[in-house]
Amino acid sequence: MIEELHDKLMKEFRSYFENYTDWATNETHAAGKRTRTNLSEIRHIVLKMRQEILETRRLKPKIKSPKYKAEQLAQKQQAQDDSNTN
Repeated sequence: MIEELHDKLMKEFRSYFENYTDWATNETHAAGKRTRTNLSEIRHIVLKMRQEILETRRLKPKIKSPKYKAEQLAQKQQAQDDSNTN
């Protein structure tokens, strides 16, 4: 789904670029309206992509940094050493 949204975003951005170039050179009402429509559509696509990314992050387990993993391992080993000496 995210790949489809990305493709749609790129297509819309290309259209926006063409319409913006037209508006920047001619400053016609119609070109301005097309440019605003492109920007609105880009906003909708980006919001959907953002939701997809948030949902993916929510479902995936959090990945800890190597430093965090090393600290956890050291604590676990220390706890084992403590239990072995008691």
